[in-house]
Amino acid sequence: MWPTARAVAEAGALAHFYSGYPAWKIADANPAHLRCFSFRTNVVYGLLKYAPAALRPSARRLFLWQDRGFDRWVGAHLEPCDFIHAMPGQALHTFRAAKKLGIRTVLNHATGPAREWVRIMRPEYERVGMSLEKECPYDAAYFEREDEEYALADFHCAASTVVRDQLIATGIPAARVWVAPYGADTNSRVFRSAENPSAPPFFRILFAGQISLRKGIRTLLEALTLAGRAHWKMEFIGSRSAETAKDFAAYRGATPLTFHGALPQEHLARVMRDSSVLVLPSLEEGFGLVVPQALNCGCPCIVSDRTGGKDCIRHRENGSIFPVGDAASLAAELAWWERNPGRTSDNFTWTKGARTIIAESEAALSR
Repeated sequence: MWPTARAVAEAGALAHFYSGYPAWKIADANPAHLRCFSFRTNVVYGLLKYAPAALRPSARRLFLWQDRGFDRWVGAHLEPCDFIHAMPGQALHTFRAAKKLGIRTVLNHATGPAREWVRIMRPEYERVGMSLEKECPYDAAYFEREDEEYALADFHCAASTVVRDQLIATGIPAARVWVAPYGADTNSRVFRSAENPSAPPFFRILFAGQISLRKGIRTLLEALTLAGRAHWKMEFIGSRSAETAKDFAAYRGATPLTFHGALPQEHLARVMRDSSVLVLPSLEEGFGLVVPQALNCGCPCIVSDRTGGKDCIRHRENGSIFPVGDAASLAAELAWWERNPGRTSDNFTWTKGARTIIAESEAALSR
C-alpha cells in the first residue's frame, strides 16, 4: 500500500499514511504523512528471526497479534480525512472509529475474499496430505471479523479485475468496487529494461515469488514435463515452502531446475532482464507484483487466468494468458515464446492506480 500512497501523495491527495513499520524502513517517506506504530512489528519479526520455534508462538498467532494491535492503534489515533483505506484483518477498529468521525471507509484488497482463497486452496492442501486450517489464519473467528469489516466498508478497492469479480460474486454491488492496479517502482527505477534489449541466447524461464502451492507450482512442473525440453533453463527465485516438497520430488521432466532463494530487488531485476519469460501459474493471485516488474524489465510474462496481473498482459504481445491448472496450455505458450522470442517495452508505474483512487474518491464525494 505504501507505493500507492506515495503516488497519491505526489498528486497532492494524501492526508496521512498509518504504518506498522518504523519510519526508517519505508523508502522515500515524507514525515509529514507518516504515522508509525511499529512496536508489535518489531516484536514479531524479532521473535521469528531469533527465537527458536519451540519457544515462541506460531507465526499465525504472531501475525494476527500484530495486525489486530495495529488496527486498534489506528482506530485510536485516526485523524480527520475524507477516506480511510485499510486491509482485511486490519480494518475493524479503524472503520468503527471512521464511522464515528464521518470518514468514508475503503477496504483495500490485494487478494480476493478469504473464503474464496479457502475454496480454491483446500483441494490442493488435501492433495499433498496437509491441513489447510493449520497452514492459514482463516477460521470462524477470522470470517466473523471479516464479515463485520465488509459491512463497515463503504467502498472496496481491488488490485485487479480478478479480485473485483470475486468481490462482486459475494454480493458487493459493482458500483462500490474500484479497480486500482499495482505497478513497479516509480522512483528508484530498479525495474527497467536494458539499454540495448535483446532476447537471451537460450530459453531461460523465470519464476519469482514464494514457491508455494498457491502459486501453481504443480502446473508449471507438469508443463515442463510435457514440453520435454532439456535445453531450456528453469530458474526459481524466492523462498521455498515445504508444502511443495512432494511436487518437486515427483518431477521427472527433462528441463533442469535451479533455485536461487530470495534475492535483493536489484539482483532480481537483472535476472528479469536476462530471462526469456517469467511464468506465474498461480491458482490464487490477487495481482502478482512480479508481473509489472518483469514487464518493465523487458521480460514477457505467462500467467494463469486467475492471476490478477493478467490485466497487464496483451496475449502473445507482451506475454500470454492460459487457463488456470492447464499444464498443456502452459507448455504450448512456453514453446510459442521459444519460437517467437521478444522483449517488452512496457512501463507500469503506480500512477494509474493512484489516479483511479483519486477519481473514484472525487466521484463519491460529489454524490
